[in-house]
Amino acid sequence: MEQSIIKDIRRLYIKSIIWTIIMSVFTIIISILVIFATIERTANNSEKLVHKQSKSMTDHPSEYMNSSKFNEMKRNLKKNDIILNKFSPNGEFIDGSENFSGLFQGVNVVDMFNSAHFYKDYYHLVQPIVIENQIKGLWVYSYQIKSRHSVSRYIMFGLISITLISPIIYFIIFSRSFINKLYYSVKAPLEELLNASIMIKNKNLEFNLSYNSNNEIGELTQSFRQMQGELKKSLYKNWQHDSEWAVMMSSLSHDLKTPATLIALSTEMLNNVDDLTPNQQLQIDIINRNVLKVNNILESMGQASNIKDPTLIYDVTSIDELIKDVENDFIHLMEKKNIQYEHNLKIDNHVEIPYLKVNRILENLFANAIQYTPENGKIRFFVKEKGNYIHFAIEDSGVGIEKEHRDLVFSKHFREDRSRSNSLGNAGLGLFITKKLVDELYGNIEVVDPLVLSGARIEFNIPYK
Repeated sequence: MEQSIIKDIRRLYIKSIIWTIIMSVFTIIISILVIFATIERTANNSEKLVHKQSKSMTDHPSEYMNSSKFNEMKRNLKKNDIILNKFSPNGEFIDGSENFSGLFQGVNVVDMFNSAHFYKDYYHLVQPIVIENQIKGLWVYSYQIKSRHSVSRYIMFGLISITLISPIIYFIIFSRSFINKLYYSVKAPLEELLNASIMIKNKNLEFNLSYNSNNEIGELTQSFRQMQGELKKSLYKNWQHDSEWAVMMSSLSHDLKTPATLIALSTEMLNNVDDLTPNQQLQIDIINRNVLKVNNILESMGQASNIKDPTLIYDVTSIDELIKDVENDFIHLMEKKNIQYEHNLKIDNHVEIPYLKVNRILENLFANAIQYTPENGKIRFFVKEKGNYIHFAIEDSGVGIEKEHRDLVFSKHFREDRSRSNSLGNAGLGLFITKKLVDELYGNIEVVDPLVLSGARIEFNIPYK
């Protein structure tokens, strides 16, 4: 079966040829009509001018009896290939072209008044000069009826040239027009397929292909739809497992580094004791070596979690559901410390956001706020729409963060001695991970002055429009 796109191309070229023939014939007809109209107009031009000038002279005969006025008119008519002659009342030649001096020989002069006569390849209009009801002489206007080649030659050359090259011009115009039409008809589905391939690369299978046709691109689009369905069946679970695995690895790495760090600090303190027995020193060395091994393992786990990025999967949920999940995870911890909790949500509950990333961000911020808020303290959580961003903020009534440390709290392993004491089990990774996740969402995060409570306030924005 012949491919339909090739059929379309062949059909467009046939249409181009047909339209080229039609427009070329039309151009030839128009050119012929213009040429004939030009020839007719130039051929009659001399005769029209003769009648016009003869009327002017007969209306004012006395003026043109003056030789200077007569010569001026003769020169003007000569420019248009018209010869002005002057004869006596009985037909004797006085002025003009001597070639026509025998015009009235053997004829009755009166019979030739006010009429044109053919003589020596010229037409001669005889006009009597009447002054005070007396014939004072004759004016004879001699002219030829022929096209003025000095004008029409260029017109005909241009029209003939246009007629000859018009088929080439028309074919180029129509071919380009029809090929552009074909191009734009396939451009949209190709862009759809390109965007779909990019979304598959980004592990997003939620796309729609609207193009439907019986040509090759339509078949390719249908194959894409089938591939999309198969990928959803086979890969989505794998991506979900990878995501869960990466979350688990990252969480374990974060959670285990704190006790490992505490053990390392304790062994450092024991190393400073002077009266250790050799066996005790040996046990401390064993602990140090194994703590080092644990740290190496945790570092490998962190690298592995970065390779299998838990945030790559395209999973979204409503902001209302996400906040409910986070609050349900931490409400018992807040009740245990008798912390007063309030939230203020000024946004459409149905707005969708990436679940895993934002969930992890909020978990870290809530965990920090609960950890550093004293018993009977307060925590306030705020969410609102801010331009093209969703704005989040959480405040606690703890001791806060010093201004000079606010840019450092997102650094890896940073611990503020007073307000973020290592004795609370902090390894300095929670806000570091949070900052990375916010960056991946093309957002920003910062520590600012509290607006409601007296402790720390952390704000972050993520785009959603």
